[in-house]
Amino acid sequence: MEKAYQAGKKIPDMPQPVCKVSGSAGFHNRTVRLMFTAYSKHAALPADLPGVGAGDAHLSVRRKDVDLTFDCVSSRVGSTQDIPLQITVAFQARSGESEGEAVPAQDYLAVTHSAALAVAKELGCVNDGALPADAAGLPEPKATASPKPSGSPSP
Repeated sequence: MEKAYQAGKKIPDMPQPVCKVSGSAGFHNRTVRLMFTAYSKHAALPADLPGVGAGDAHLSVRRKDVDLTFDCVSSRVGSTQDIPLQITVAFQARSGESEGEAVPAQDYLAVTHSAALAVAKELGCVNDGALPADAAGLPEPKATASPKPSGSPSP
């Protein structure tokens, strides 16, 4: 995230960190992927930023996917109030078979929030990037069918 922000206008070309966890239960394979994408006004029009104008964390949910976007003002990163580092943590759950409607949405939110808060703390984001202390304090999610941010690996 730090190097991506410092790349300025080349921020879209920077590597997108991904944490992938795979496991199996019997014959069923499950994979969870957390992707961390950096944005800034250095490389996008303000209207192009995922959470622009929100000021607080922005949450969107699609069936088994959760995106949590927040602004990070950090002396470590070099980001400022005028040009914050905007971070999107994208959670994707995939399994070998359909889980039907029994998707553990609250668990997905908790994992996504925990990852975002850990990154905010590690980077020294002012006020932890305005993220609440726990997932229950997140804003109401907006259901959306929009695609992942560009550069996101496909499932």
